[in-house]
Amino acid sequence: MSAHRRPYLGALILITLGVLFLLDNLGVADFGTIISTYWPLILILIGVRIFFRYGRSPVQSTAPGTMGTGATLESTASALNNSNVFGDVDLKINSKEFRGGSVSTTFGDMNIDLSEIALAEGEQVLKIDGVFGDLHILVPKDIEIFVTTHSVFGDVRVLGNIRSGFGQEISYSSPNYSSASKKLRVVSNQVFGDVKVW
Repeated sequence: MSAHRRPYLGALILITLGVLFLLDNLGVADFGTIISTYWPLILILIGVRIFFRYGRSPVQSTAPGTMGTGATLESTASALNNSNVFGDVDLKINSKEFRGGSVSTTFGDMNIDLSEIALAEGEQVLKIDGVFGDLHILVPKDIEIFVTTHSVFGDVRVLGNIRSGFGQEISYSSPNYSSASKKLRVVSNQVFGDVKVW
């Protein structure tokens, strides 16, 4: 996550748990049973995160060495297929035949620079999912794009469109998207964190 956000992760988890218990007490939802059953798992996840944050940083990725290393890494791969559990994702894609793919992370920010890609023929789909952390995507100015992005707890900004609050979603389509022979569809879902596409 961003340096200014990291100290607040513990507070964010406590606030979330407090809200879930409050909803349970008010009879709106039955989160008490789930939390009381799985609270040890929450402690384990927090402990594992702390261990790997201050120890070594493990990466789970189908393209070893491309994510979670703390530095922006460049790739010319035509398709992405990466997952990361702990640590930030900083990717700059330079593919000249980009075919989309998927990127996901559990704990950490994602910064994905697509500004220098060239698309393969047809509609290419890039799916991005995160749980804790912010998502920033830089898209090329000269391609046709359709963006659908959603954040449960966070702000959403897509090419000048802004929504704030709980459970926000924005869909944006460039003017000639439907008729373009080369186009990119970006679908992102974030649970805790802001989403920015520019």
